[in-house]
Amino acid sequence: MTTAQPSNAKGLLATMVAAVAAAVASSLCCIGPLIYLVFGVSAASVAGLAQFDWLQVPMLLLSSVLILAGFWRLYLSKRPVCSGRLSRKRMLVLYWITVPIVLAFQLYPYVLPWLLE
Repeated sequence: MTTAQPSNAKGLLATMVAAVAAAVASSLCCIGPLIYLVFGVSAASVAGLAQFDWLQVPMLLLSSVLILAGFWRLYLSKRPVCSGRLSRKRMLVLYWITVPIVLAFQLYPYVLPWLLE
C-alpha cells in the first residue's frame, strides 16, 4: 500500500478551512444583524448587510461540497491521508470537529426563526 504525499494532508486541512469559511459567508446576511443587535449597534448600519443575500445559496453549496470532499478524502479515497505532523486519527478528529461548525453556520438562518417562535 502506498502512502500519500504530505501535501495530501495539507489539502485536507485547506478543504476543511475553506468549508468553514464558506459556511460563515453563507450565514453572513443573518449572523451580522444578530451580532450588531447583541452589541447594541443601530439598525441603520445593519441595512448594508442585505447586499450579501445573494451569497447564501452559492456558499451553502460550496461548503457542502467541501465537507463531502473531505469525507471522500478521509474514508473513500484509495490513497490514505497521512502526514508527518498529523496522524489519520487526528485528521478524523479535526474533520468531525469541523462538520458541526459548518452545519451550525449552514442551518443558523433556518433554525433561529424556528427557535424564536
